[in-house]
Amino acid sequence: MAIFEREISRKVLLDDTEPITCKIENWQNVNGHTEFIIKVRRGPFSDQTWKVHKRYNDFLKLHQLLQVSQIPLELPPKKLIGNLDPQFISERQKALQKYLDTILMNPILVSSLPARSFVDPANYCQPFAEVALQHVSLALRGEFGWEVAGPLAEIGWRLRKHFYTIKHKSKSKDELIGSWTDYGPDKYLDDKDMHSVFKSLHQIEHPYIGQIGLCLCTEIGGLVVRDMNKNGSLRDLLCGAKPKLSFLKKYGNPKGHKLLTTDDIALYGRQILEALKFLHEKGFPYGHLHSGNILIENDRIKLTDIENGVLGVPSYYRPYFMQHKKISTLEAIDVYCFGHVLYEMAIGTPLHESYIEEISECPHQIKNILQSILSHDACKNGLPTIDGLLNDPFFARVHLNLTDKDRAHFKIPSAAKEHLKTVVLKIEERLKGEQKVVRSQKRLTKVQEMMSSEEERKKHKSRIKQERHLREQRSKDGSTKKNQLERCDSVNSSAPTSVGTATPPSVAGSTVPSPPPPPPPPVAPDIPPPPPPLLTNGTPEAHTKDRSALLGAISGFDKSALKKVQSAVKNLHV
Repeated sequence: MAIFEREISRKVLLDDTEPITCKIENWQNVNGHTEFIIKVRRGPFSDQTWKVHKRYNDFLKLHQLLQVSQIPLELPPKKLIGNLDPQFISERQKALQKYLDTILMNPILVSSLPARSFVDPANYCQPFAEVALQHVSLALRGEFGWEVAGPLAEIGWRLRKHFYTIKHKSKSKDELIGSWTDYGPDKYLDDKDMHSVFKSLHQIEHPYIGQIGLCLCTEIGGLVVRDMNKNGSLRDLLCGAKPKLSFLKKYGNPKGHKLLTTDDIALYGRQILEALKFLHEKGFPYGHLHSGNILIENDRIKLTDIENGVLGVPSYYRPYFMQHKKISTLEAIDVYCFGHVLYEMAIGTPLHESYIEEISECPHQIKNILQSILSHDACKNGLPTIDGLLNDPFFARVHLNLTDKDRAHFKIPSAAKEHLKTVVLKIEERLKGEQKVVRSQKRLTKVQEMMSSEEERKKHKSRIKQERHLREQRSKDGSTKKNQLERCDSVNSSAPTSVGTATPPSVAGSTVPSPPPPPPPPVAPDIPPPPPPLLTNGTPEAHTKDRSALLGAISGFDKSALKKVQSAVKNLHV
């Protein structure tokens, strides 16, 4: 058991298909340069987070490396003067965040080494190609006549899978391609069983499975050599791409998309299902079907990379089927992947979603099959089986032109077959565990969104209540001011005849003209008018009589009737 644990520890535990999310949290000025602080998170596991510090020049280098894909990316322009202004840095931060989101949401770009090493330098800033070449050279050292002619470009999407041109002395005219793959997180076989299974893979025969010329495994990974297909894979055919170009250049933004005829789709689909059925009957795990693993030769498909299941590497569509609880067995995974391949053959472009909302411009029979596999209801309630798809009239009507030479043979030792059953169970167990984490994370996110929306509703109601209160207060204040203005106008209009005025009556025969009355003062709308004079000492009628008597006494006063009075001050007259 100790030996088994040591073998397991040599595999790469990191799953390169786990989604990556980034958020630029802040920025800081370091030695006259602006550094952006990026928080990175891998997969649905909240504890797998870290921070990286990047300058604008780092973004520029990444942009230049990704230009080979010809995917339009909007990187904010460079600025030499005023690039330390806080407002400018804040605007640049938003633009760079949008730039990162575009890269991480594109399945082609996010799987590239430049993008991964940018956000996760601890795990991806390594000389993968050089180390892999050393492993391949060591693996071929004990094989007579085999040698590495040279490395090929990154023609595949896997970061830990490398391709080489291989030569053999007895096959000097044949062009051979070798692929080296590191063990992945789902590798559960020990060295003894792995050697036994690889030996069986070398002897596999099936009309729809590609033959293997050489199959070797070490304690680090596996090497598989096959004949080079000049036409490339099914994806190369659909995109009109050259097989030996890099993955980014071939599939980033292909110039054309070729559609297959309905008859070709039925033929190739039937052949793919026959190959999948054969592997499942043998108890051999696969789960790695996609258009890049399908070759076409003389109207026959050839399934490749069937060794990926025992090597333990993650599936191309793993980020998609991890979101669906019902896709938790290897057969369901193969059916789901078959749905994506069928969609790509019928529509001409890959499906970059976990399920389809609506299918347009597709034959009716193919549309029904796609809906039974890739619709939201199908992913939620369960997918059809491989036998069920083979019995579908669309595939059942296809006639397979097989001859006596087209025999199927794949013999696995009994001990290794039992261990393969354990491998299948462990692969499905890990998948179910991660699917459970994804569902928990979705529920948590939904609860947080509900709480956030509830808080927003409360804030919205509070704002509406405050606005209503302010409107009522303004309306009340306006009516009060209006009443005060009306009272002020009433007082001003009655001022010439009101009691208590100091204006004397006009005297008949007076030669001095009376001055014109002064203009009324302007009424300020915001200043309340002065209160009217207080009425004291009785009623208005009493005041009128007293005033009349006083005025009469003043007018009838006779100064000559006054007597002279002697006082301390001489010659003083009153």
